[in-house]
Amino acid sequence: MGRIMNKNKNEKEKESFFHNLVNKKWKKALLIVFGLLLIIGISAFVYLQLLLGSMEKVEISTSNEDLGISEEETAYHNQTDAVTNIAFFGIDSFDGTKGRSDSIMIVTIDENTKKIKLTSIPRDSYVNIPGRGMDKINHAYAFGGPQLALNTLNSNFGLDIKYFATVNFTSLPKIIDALGGISITVTAQEAGSNSIPGITRAGTYQMSGKQALSFSRIRKIDNDFERGRRQRDVIQALISKMLNQPVSSYPKSLSTILPLVTTNMKSSEVLSIGSSAVTKGINNIEQGRYPLAEMAGGKMINGVYYYVFDIEATKELISKYIYFDQK
Repeated sequence: MGRIMNKNKNEKEKESFFHNLVNKKWKKALLIVFGLLLIIGISAFVYLQLLLGSMEKVEISTSNEDLGISEEETAYHNQTDAVTNIAFFGIDSFDGTKGRSDSIMIVTIDENTKKIKLTSIPRDSYVNIPGRGMDKINHAYAFGGPQLALNTLNSNFGLDIKYFATVNFTSLPKIIDALGGISITVTAQEAGSNSIPGITRAGTYQMSGKQALSFSRIRKIDNDFERGRRQRDVIQALISKMLNQPVSSYPKSLSTILPLVTTNMKSSEVLSIGSSAVTKGINNIEQGRYPLAEMAGGKMINGVYYYVFDIEATKELISKYIYFDQK
Protein backbone atom coordinates (compact mmCIF):
# COMPACT_ATOMS: atom_id res chain seq x y z
CA MET A 1 0.00 0.00 0.00
CA GLY A 2 2.85 2.38 0.90
CA ARG A 3 4.56 1.72 -2.41
CA ILE A 4 1.36 2.54 -4.31
CA MET A 5 0.92 5.80 -2.37
CA ASN A 6 4.54 6.79 -3.03
CA LYS A 7 4.10 5.98 -6.72
CA ASN A 8 0.98 8.16 -6.96
CA LYS A 9 2.78 10.92 -5.09
CA ASN A 10 5.74 10.76 -7.45
CA GLU A 11 3.45 10.86 -10.48
CA LYS A 12 1.62 13.90 -9.10
CA GLU A 13 4.91 15.65 -8.42
CA LYS A 14 6.03 14.95 -11.99
CA GLU A 15 2.73 16.25 -13.37
CA SER A 16 3.00 19.36 -11.19
CA PHE A 17 6.59 19.90 -12.33
CA PHE A 18 5.72 19.63 -16.03
CA HIS A 19 2.58 21.77 -15.51
CA ASN A 20 4.62 24.54 -13.89
CA LEU A 21 7.27 24.23 -16.59
CA VAL A 22 4.68 24.61 -19.35
CA ASN A 23 3.10 27.57 -17.55
CA LYS A 24 6.49 29.24 -17.22
CA LYS A 25 7.20 28.68 -20.92
CA TRP A 26 3.82 30.14 -21.90
CA LYS A 27 4.31 33.13 -19.63
CA LYS A 28 7.77 33.69 -21.09
CA ALA A 29 6.41 33.34 -24.64
CA LEU A 30 3.59 35.79 -23.90
CA LEU A 31 6.04 38.26 -22.38
CA ILE A 32 8.25 38.00 -25.49
CA VAL A 33 5.24 38.52 -27.82
CA PHE A 34 4.00 41.45 -25.72
CA GLY A 35 7.49 42.96 -25.74
CA LEU A 36 7.76 42.62 -29.52
CA LEU A 37 4.33 44.18 -30.03
CA LEU A 38 5.28 47.05 -27.72
CA ILE A 39 8.52 47.65 -29.64
CA ILE A 40 6.67 47.54 -32.98
CA GLY A 41 4.00 49.91 -31.66
CA ILE A 42 6.54 52.41 -30.34
CA SER A 43 8.57 52.20 -33.55
CA ALA A 44 5.46 52.76 -35.68
CA PHE A 45 4.43 55.75 -33.52
CA VAL A 46 7.90 57.30 -33.74
CA TYR A 47 8.01 56.74 -37.51
CA LEU A 48 4.55 58.30 -37.93
CA GLN A 49 5.65 61.30 -35.87
CA LEU A 50 8.69 61.68 -38.13
CA LEU A 51 6.44 61.53 -41.21
CA LEU A 52 4.06 64.13 -39.79
CA GLY A 53 7.06 66.26 -38.88
CA SER A 54 8.04 66.37 -42.56
CA MET A 55 5.21 68.80 -43.30
CA GLU A 56 6.24 72.41 -43.62
CA LYS A 57 4.99 74.07 -40.43
CA VAL A 58 4.04 77.73 -40.40
CA GLU A 59 3.17 79.48 -37.16
CA ILE A 60 0.37 82.03 -37.30
CA SER A 61 -1.48 83.91 -34.57
CA THR A 62 -4.00 81.87 -32.61
CA SER A 63 -5.94 84.84 -31.24
CA ASN A 64 -9.55 85.18 -32.34
CA GLU A 65 -9.04 88.84 -33.19
CA ASP A 66 -6.15 88.14 -35.58
CA LEU A 67 -8.10 85.31 -37.21
CA GLY A 68 -11.31 87.30 -37.63
CA ILE A 69 -13.33 85.15 -35.22
CA SER A 70 -16.07 86.89 -33.22
CA GLU A 71 -17.21 85.76 -29.78
CA GLU A 72 -20.80 85.74 -31.03
CA GLU A 73 -20.01 83.29 -33.83
CA THR A 74 -17.96 81.08 -31.51
CA ALA A 75 -20.86 80.83 -29.05
CA TYR A 76 -23.25 80.00 -31.91
CA HIS A 77 -21.02 77.27 -33.33
CA ASN A 78 -20.34 75.76 -29.90
CA GLN A 79 -23.93 74.51 -29.89
CA THR A 80 -22.70 71.59 -31.98
CA ASP A 81 -19.93 69.16 -31.07
CA ALA A 82 -17.32 67.21 -32.98
CA VAL A 83 -17.09 69.42 -36.08
CA THR A 84 -13.54 70.23 -37.21
CA ASN A 85 -12.83 72.65 -40.05
CA ILE A 86 -9.62 73.05 -42.02
CA ALA A 87 -9.19 75.74 -44.67
CA PHE A 88 -7.55 74.29 -47.76
CA PHE A 89 -5.70 76.63 -50.12
CA GLY A 90 -4.48 75.50 -53.52
CA ILE A 91 -1.76 77.82 -54.75
CA ASP A 92 -1.38 77.54 -58.50
CA SER A 93 2.11 78.97 -58.83
CA PHE A 94 4.62 77.54 -61.29
CA ASP A 95 7.64 79.02 -59.54
CA GLY A 96 6.58 77.88 -56.06
CA THR A 97 6.07 81.42 -54.69
CA LYS A 98 3.26 82.34 -52.30
CA GLY A 99 0.87 83.59 -54.99
CA ARG A 100 -2.91 83.76 -54.93
CA SER A 101 -5.09 80.97 -53.61
CA ASP A 102 -6.51 79.67 -56.87
CA SER A 103 -8.56 77.11 -54.96
CA ILE A 104 -10.26 77.84 -51.62
CA MET A 105 -12.10 75.06 -49.81
CA ILE A 106 -13.29 74.37 -46.31
CA VAL A 107 -12.76 70.72 -45.37
CA THR A 108 -15.20 69.76 -42.62
CA ILE A 109 -14.84 66.55 -40.61
CA ASP A 110 -18.26 66.06 -39.03
CA GLU A 111 -18.28 63.26 -36.46
CA ASN A 112 -22.00 63.76 -35.79
CA THR A 113 -23.10 62.94 -39.34
CA LYS A 114 -19.98 60.91 -40.26
CA LYS A 115 -19.39 63.17 -43.26
CA ILE A 116 -16.46 64.93 -44.81
CA LYS A 117 -17.74 68.10 -46.49
CA LEU A 118 -15.83 69.97 -49.17
CA THR A 119 -17.17 73.52 -49.40
CA SER A 120 -15.59 75.72 -52.04
CA ILE A 121 -15.56 79.51 -52.23
CA PRO A 122 -15.25 81.01 -55.76
CA ARG A 123 -11.92 82.76 -56.10
CA ASP A 124 -13.50 85.92 -57.57
CA SER A 125 -15.86 86.41 -54.59
CA TYR A 126 -16.05 90.12 -53.71
CA VAL A 127 -15.23 90.38 -50.01
CA ASN A 128 -13.63 92.69 -47.50
CA ILE A 129 -9.99 91.77 -46.96
CA PRO A 130 -9.04 93.22 -43.53
CA GLY A 131 -6.64 96.09 -43.96
CA ARG A 132 -7.01 96.01 -47.76
CA GLY A 133 -10.68 96.75 -48.44
CA MET A 134 -13.02 95.13 -50.97
CA ASP A 135 -11.28 92.76 -53.37
CA LYS A 136 -11.27 89.21 -54.74
CA ILE A 137 -10.99 86.67 -51.95
CA ASN A 138 -8.10 84.85 -53.62
CA HIS A 139 -5.92 87.97 -53.24
CA ALA A 140 -5.91 87.63 -49.42
CA TYR A 141 -3.34 84.81 -49.48
CA ALA A 142 -1.03 86.82 -51.72
CA PHE A 143 -1.37 89.92 -49.52
CA GLY A 144 -0.84 88.28 -46.13
CA GLY A 145 -0.38 84.53 -46.40
CA PRO A 146 -2.54 81.99 -44.56
CA GLN A 147 -3.25 84.22 -41.55
CA LEU A 148 -4.89 86.95 -43.63
CA ALA A 149 -6.61 84.31 -45.78
CA LEU A 150 -8.13 82.73 -42.64
CA ASN A 151 -9.09 86.13 -41.27
CA THR A 152 -10.84 86.96 -44.54
CA LEU A 153 -12.75 83.66 -44.59
CA ASN A 154 -13.83 83.92 -40.95
CA SER A 155 -14.77 87.60 -40.90
CA ASN A 156 -16.78 87.52 -44.13
CA PHE A 157 -18.56 84.20 -43.68
CA GLY A 158 -19.01 84.08 -39.90
CA LEU A 159 -16.72 81.10 -39.36
CA ASP A 160 -14.20 80.15 -36.67
CA ILE A 161 -11.54 78.23 -38.61
CA LYS A 162 -8.10 78.07 -37.01
CA TYR A 163 -6.41 75.34 -39.08
CA PHE A 164 -5.19 75.53 -42.65
CA ALA A 165 -3.39 73.33 -45.16
CA THR A 166 -1.81 74.65 -48.34
CA VAL A 167 -0.69 72.69 -51.39
CA ASN A 168 0.91 74.10 -54.50
CA PHE A 169 -1.06 72.73 -57.44
CA THR A 170 2.22 72.13 -59.25
CA SER A 171 2.87 69.46 -56.58
CA LEU A 172 -0.45 67.75 -57.26
CA PRO A 173 0.95 65.19 -59.75
CA LYS A 174 3.44 63.87 -57.15
CA ILE A 175 0.66 63.47 -54.57
CA ILE A 176 -1.70 61.68 -56.97
CA ASP A 177 0.99 59.42 -58.38
CA ALA A 178 2.02 58.47 -54.82
CA LEU A 179 -1.51 57.10 -54.38
CA GLY A 180 -1.43 55.23 -57.68
CA GLY A 181 -3.73 57.65 -59.52
CA ILE A 182 -7.34 58.69 -58.88
CA SER A 183 -10.68 57.95 -60.54
CA ILE A 184 -12.30 60.96 -62.24
CA THR A 185 -15.41 61.20 -64.44
CA VAL A 186 -14.96 63.44 -67.49
CA THR A 187 -17.80 65.05 -69.46
CA ALA A 188 -17.87 65.18 -73.26
CA GLN A 189 -17.21 68.93 -73.09
CA GLU A 190 -14.20 68.48 -70.84
CA ALA A 191 -12.82 65.67 -72.99
CA GLY A 192 -13.38 67.74 -76.13
CA SER A 193 -11.30 70.61 -74.77
CA ASN A 194 -8.13 68.68 -75.65
CA SER A 195 -6.75 69.73 -72.26
CA ILE A 196 -6.29 66.30 -70.68
CA PRO A 197 -3.40 64.27 -72.13
CA GLY A 198 -4.60 60.99 -73.62
CA ILE A 199 -8.32 61.61 -72.97
CA THR A 200 -10.62 62.58 -75.85
CA ARG A 201 -13.93 60.97 -74.87
CA ALA A 202 -16.35 61.21 -71.97
CA GLY A 203 -16.05 58.53 -69.31
CA THR A 204 -14.52 57.58 -66.00
CA TYR A 205 -10.74 57.31 -66.02
CA GLN A 206 -7.98 56.30 -63.65
CA MET A 207 -5.97 59.49 -64.03
CA SER A 208 -2.29 60.03 -63.44
CA GLY A 209 -1.12 63.11 -61.59
CA LYS A 210 -0.40 64.97 -64.82
CA GLN A 211 -3.85 64.20 -66.23
CA ALA A 212 -5.62 65.22 -63.00
CA LEU A 213 -3.73 68.53 -62.83
CA SER A 214 -4.67 69.29 -66.45
CA PHE A 215 -8.29 68.39 -65.65
CA SER A 216 -8.38 70.76 -62.65
CA ARG A 217 -6.93 73.60 -64.74
CA ILE A 218 -9.49 73.52 -67.58
CA ARG A 219 -10.74 77.11 -67.90
CA LYS A 220 -12.25 78.20 -71.18
CA ILE A 221 -15.04 75.69 -71.85
CA ASP A 222 -17.48 76.85 -69.15
CA ASN A 223 -17.06 79.08 -66.06
CA ASP A 224 -15.27 79.46 -62.74
CA PHE A 225 -17.93 77.48 -60.88
CA GLU A 226 -17.35 74.40 -63.03
CA ARG A 227 -13.62 74.85 -62.62
CA GLY A 228 -14.17 74.89 -58.85
CA ARG A 229 -16.26 71.74 -59.18
CA ARG A 230 -13.42 70.03 -61.08
CA GLN A 231 -10.99 70.96 -58.31
CA ARG A 232 -13.42 69.57 -55.72
CA ASP A 233 -13.70 66.38 -57.78
CA VAL A 234 -9.92 65.97 -57.65
CA ILE A 235 -9.72 66.63 -53.89
CA GLN A 236 -12.67 64.31 -53.24
CA ALA A 237 -11.03 61.56 -55.29
CA LEU A 238 -7.78 62.08 -53.36
CA ILE A 239 -9.49 61.80 -49.97
CA SER A 240 -11.50 58.74 -51.07
CA LYS A 241 -8.36 57.03 -52.34
CA MET A 242 -6.52 57.69 -49.09
CA LEU A 243 -9.40 56.48 -46.90
CA ASN A 244 -9.76 53.27 -48.92
CA GLN A 245 -6.07 52.40 -48.98
CA PRO A 246 -4.81 49.53 -46.82
CA VAL A 247 -3.10 50.80 -43.68
CA SER A 248 0.11 49.04 -44.74
CA SER A 249 0.45 51.44 -47.70
CA TYR A 250 0.23 54.62 -45.57
CA PRO A 251 3.94 55.03 -44.76
CA LYS A 252 5.01 54.98 -48.42
CA SER A 253 2.23 57.33 -49.55
CA LEU A 254 2.60 59.75 -46.65
CA SER A 255 6.38 59.96 -47.05
CA THR A 256 5.76 61.48 -50.49
CA ILE A 257 2.63 63.54 -49.73
CA LEU A 258 3.32 65.19 -46.37
CA PRO A 259 6.51 67.13 -47.33
CA LEU A 260 4.39 68.87 -50.02
CA VAL A 261 1.90 70.22 -47.46
CA THR A 262 2.21 73.50 -45.54
CA THR A 263 0.13 73.80 -42.37
CA ASN A 264 -0.11 75.32 -38.89
CA MET A 265 -1.37 72.05 -37.41
CA LYS A 266 0.75 70.18 -34.90
CA SER A 267 1.59 66.55 -35.61
CA SER A 268 -0.55 65.49 -32.64
CA GLU A 269 -3.54 67.41 -34.03
CA VAL A 270 -3.19 65.85 -37.48
CA LEU A 271 -2.87 62.40 -35.88
CA SER A 272 -5.92 62.97 -33.69
CA ILE A 273 -8.14 64.17 -36.55
CA GLY A 274 -6.97 61.42 -38.91
CA SER A 275 -7.40 58.68 -36.31
CA SER A 276 -10.88 59.92 -35.46
CA ALA A 277 -11.94 59.88 -39.11
CA VAL A 278 -10.67 56.32 -39.61
CA THR A 279 -11.87 54.77 -36.34
CA LYS A 280 -15.32 56.37 -36.52
CA GLY A 281 -15.86 55.41 -40.14
CA ILE A 282 -16.15 58.95 -41.48
CA ASN A 283 -15.90 58.29 -45.22
CA ASN A 284 -19.03 59.80 -46.76
CA ILE A 285 -17.77 62.76 -48.82
CA GLU A 286 -20.12 65.57 -49.81
CA GLN A 287 -19.57 68.68 -51.93
CA GLY A 288 -20.98 72.17 -51.58
CA ARG A 289 -20.39 75.69 -52.88
CA TYR A 290 -21.15 79.08 -51.35
CA PRO A 291 -22.34 81.69 -52.22
CA LEU A 292 -25.31 80.00 -53.88
CA ALA A 293 -25.81 80.85 -57.56
CA GLU A 294 -29.27 82.36 -56.93
CA MET A 295 -27.79 84.87 -54.47
CA ALA A 296 -24.86 86.03 -56.56
CA GLY A 297 -23.71 87.16 -59.97
CA GLY A 298 -20.78 88.52 -61.93
CA LYS A 299 -20.27 92.29 -61.96
CA MET A 300 -17.70 94.63 -63.48
CA ILE A 301 -16.36 97.14 -60.94
CA ASN A 302 -13.78 99.67 -62.17
CA GLY A 303 -13.12 97.45 -65.17
CA VAL A 304 -12.50 94.31 -63.06
CA TYR A 305 -14.75 91.23 -62.86
CA TYR A 306 -15.99 90.25 -59.40
CA TYR A 307 -18.47 87.70 -58.07
CA VAL A 308 -20.83 89.81 -55.97
CA PHE A 309 -23.25 88.18 -53.54
CA ASP A 310 -25.62 88.68 -50.61
CA ILE A 311 -23.09 88.52 -47.79
CA GLU A 312 -25.48 88.30 -44.82
CA ALA A 313 -27.67 85.58 -46.35
CA THR A 314 -24.59 83.62 -47.39
CA LYS A 315 -23.08 83.92 -43.90
CA GLU A 316 -26.20 82.38 -42.38
CA LEU A 317 -26.49 79.58 -44.94
CA ILE A 318 -22.85 78.50 -44.88
CA SER A 319 -22.83 78.34 -41.07
CA LYS A 320 -25.98 76.20 -41.03
CA TYR A 321 -24.50 73.84 -43.59
CA ILE A 322 -21.01 73.44 -42.13
CA TYR A 323 -21.88 73.32 -38.43
CA PHE A 324 -25.44 71.93 -38.37
CA ASP A 325 -25.67 70.05 -41.69
CA GLN A 326 -28.69 72.11 -42.77
CA LYS A 327 -28.97 72.77 -46.49
